[in-house]
Amino acid sequence: MSSIQKDDKTIKDWNMQMWLGQQAYERGMYAAARQKFQIALNDLEKLQIRDERLTMTLNNLALCYCAQGKHKEADPLYKRALTIDETSGSAGNLNLAEDLSNIATHYRKQGLNAQAEPLYHRALKLWQEELGEHSAEVAGCLNNLAVLCCEQNRCHEAITLYKKALSIKGSIYGSKSKEYAGTLVNLASAYCSLNKCEEADPLFEESIRTLQYTMDPAHHELIEALESYVVHLHKTGQTEKAAQIANDIVRFEERNKNHF
Repeated sequence: MSSIQKDDKTIKDWNMQMWLGQQAYERGMYAAARQKFQIALNDLEKLQIRDERLTMTLNNLALCYCAQGKHKEADPLYKRALTIDETSGSAGNLNLAEDLSNIATHYRKQGLNAQAEPLYHRALKLWQEELGEHSAEVAGCLNNLAVLCCEQNRCHEAITLYKKALSIKGSIYGSKSKEYAGTLVNLASAYCSLNKCEEADPLFEESIRTLQYTMDPAHHELIEALESYVVHLHKTGQTEKAAQIANDIVRFEERNKNHF
């Protein structure tokens, strides 16, 4: 086999590992996804590739580590991708925006909100300039900024951001999508934090129902939504229902430990 044929085979292998990794990640199987993305990264390293394929692979691998709470392992991967994309000029603005958003979320999950917020704003500005005001990327960034605001007790500000994100996501994905439901449960949580339980209740019911229909029961996003719902149920005196859902969460998390 010639060197060109070997290189072609390596790229095909990279494509396959990336696809398998993405499928596993979307199902919440982060350990399996991480393994696939690591193999994909090794393939690119063999060929000394330093283009957007490398930054995509680095980001995906880092996201897997973050999803497992392994932020120390994720940090150098994110920073390596960012360094590459920052030197690629305006042609790489979309990749740079994704890098900034990923690192911001990485910081936010560690409680480093002061470091995260300006990165979200930089990412949002780039996406708005490149894609306009109504893209999925803009909606996702607005949602993430709103989450950060709520964590800083700025829930009134967060509600405005969530509503903007929902308007965009509704037009792109529809109101029965998991993307829309994920932001809707966040909006419900914001209302709950402000003791506006009557506004929160129907939003929780709608979003949880959609997520249960569109996701594996053990998916981390559904589990986090259920945890927020349990807080709301306790707050509104629905303790029996809260206990039942809390038991479901324990069962789902145990399944994750055994299989993911």
